[in-house]
Amino acid sequence: MKNETIFFSVSNIKVKTAVHLLNEAGIEAHTINKMDSAHPNLFGAIQIIVSKDDEMEAKNILKEAEIL
Repeated sequence: MKNETIFFSVSNIKVKTAVHLLNEAGIEAHTINKMDSAHPNLFGAIQIIVSKDDEMEAKNILKEAEIL
């Protein structure tokens, strides 16, 4: 199964909200934290990953919620 990054942010709250919305819609979403622990919010971001099959629906959900 191919996965796609659909959203990334330095805001942990935005990422958790987005993942919650996707999970409520039945879309399995995972996060990957690529932030530099020595310099938080300066280098890297937190990514949201979903299945390629769910990519368009997930993006639409986040657009409707004004997260994207």
